[in-house]
Amino acid sequence: MISTTDKKDKPPLARLLVVDDDSDNTQVIKLGLLKCGFLVDAFTNPEQALQKFKSNEERYSLVLSDIWMKSISGIQLAEKVKEVNPNVKVLLLTGSEIGDDKEFSKASASTSIDGFLQKPISIKKLTDKILSLIG
Repeated sequence: MISTTDKKDKPPLARLLVVDDDSDNTQVIKLGLLKCGFLVDAFTNPEQALQKFKSNEERYSLVLSDIWMKSISGIQLAEKVKEVNPNVKVLLLTGSEIGDDKEFSKASASTSIDGFLQKPISIKKLTDKILSLIG
């Protein structure tokens, strides 16, 4: 039997803010998460992402950001996001080996970070981690 239920009939799982200064990464992550049922606002500019977050902070369940970005780091973005809404979850991605990265060490000590994942990552693993953080 073929189901007539479409993902479009289901409410979104959550609204996410995705930030990575690499536009290819941003698009791949956004498309993958959209297919999994999330609403996604994606940015390659962390300052623009922060402004969007500030104007809609109650709508976001989680911020997903790369650690290394040109203008501000994912750690700095996480701290600014948590100042606006301490309840939002923040998940950071890194292309470096987790544990070997100086930024990772700094981020590990930060109470603004709720989780880490190493790139490249499958959308399934990313979705599982997001769902574990937001419940």
